[in-house]
Amino acid sequence: MESIGSDGGSLEPTWSGRIAGLWTEIFGDEAAAEPALLLSEAEAPSSRWPDELIAALCGATGAVIRFDTRDAGRNEPSAGAYSLQDLAADAVAILDERGVGRAHLIGRSMGGMIAQLVALDHADRVASLTLVSTTAGVSPGLPGPEAWLVDKMADRLFGDRPASVEERAEWIVEQLAWFSGRRYEFDRERAMAAARGEATGEWHDACGHGDAVVDAPARYHRLADIEVPTLVVHGTADPVYSPDHGLALADGIPGAHLELIDGLGHEVPAEFGGQLARLVEGVVERSREPGAGS
Repeated sequence: MESIGSDGGSLEPTWSGRIAGLWTEIFGDEAAAEPALLLSEAEAPSSRWPDELIAALCGATGAVIRFDTRDAGRNEPSAGAYSLQDLAADAVAILDERGVGRAHLIGRSMGGMIAQLVALDHADRVASLTLVSTTAGVSPGLPGPEAWLVDKMADRLFGDRPASVEERAEWIVEQLAWFSGRRYEFDRERAMAAARGEATGEWHDACGHGDAVVDAPARYHRLADIEVPTLVVHGTADPVYSPDHGLALADGIPGAHLELIDGLGHEVPAEFGGQLARLVEGVVERSREPGAGS
């Protein structure tokens, strides 16, 4: 399926199947020593990562592994509750089953939270860390989501669920539009084309990701324990986590590099894929310098 935001034909994985019970795809060299591992946002299939990013990362790291998070995408709905720690353990299990010692973790939103936990609790498995549009948790000193977005999400939570494929696609695209910033024009037609594919074959009417995020303890007091080269990427127009959240992450992680992207929202559109890849390439190179992460 074409990734949302992709403007060309989809990349074909060199391997696909289930690892640790989760639908997984590998692009590039399956034997790459330190591949990139993509960790997705809440309630989203991994197919939303833009092809432009994946293609460039294959050149930088040799391979890219993306997988559908538990309870999302091509996985069966979860039978019970789970935590962010459980989702971090899932990511490590994928590395274990593929025989990957360390990976370059790239996590967006909830995926960035999972990446933080992998770096904290399984530090030897992380070569570098890229945190996109994410946070270290709720803090009294940091603003919450924009009030207008909270209202819209509340209306959605207590309103009728979409039933038909077209209604589901509209539901997906509506939220993507809310999250988009002013830097790139939101391409509704392209987004709808991809969302119809999600709504047909990858639809989960309910998901426990929100509970896992809300119930997770804040991690600010632990950030100083992250020792791997880290990149924090945050949009100045993010309505979910304001730029203050990115600043707090960069301030708390020793040596972290912060990139504030003017006008970017809570999104990784295709048009941003190449720039994000170049930023990630920088932190990958830092991880290969003598003494990095030691």
